[in-house]
Amino acid sequence: MAVTGEAELIANLTKLEKTEEKKARKATRDGAKVFQEELRKWTPVASKGSDHSGKTPLKDHTKHGNLKTNGGDYSVDVGYDKDKGWIAHFPDAGTAKQDPQHFVEDSRNAAKKKILAKFIEDLKV
Repeated sequence: MAVTGEAELIANLTKLEKTEEKKARKATRDGAKVFQEELRKWTPVASKGSDHSGKTPLKDHTKHGNLKTNGGDYSVDVGYDKDKGWIAHFPDAGTAKQDPQHFVEDSRNAAKKKILAKFIEDLKV
């Protein structure tokens, strides 16, 4: 691409900036979806009859929020919904009667490479 003047250079840089911002937003959303799937996969399911909440298993309550843009940083919250999210820390951190399962940390570790690969795929120029 040949640039003949300052105005054309500035126009091309502005165009590139807008495309990169769009790609960054998409990469963040896609990364959140990848982590949500890993969290769903790693979340334990209570044995039949031991879940007294009367709701579906915790893994069915994973969700991701909307894209947040704070000061140029993009983020998406991923976790559990309000119906059953408050229960998640008991099996994850453990109780007096149950050893900790650390499934949130395990899902984070398992998703890290997949999310980085998705970022690289989405952010290619």
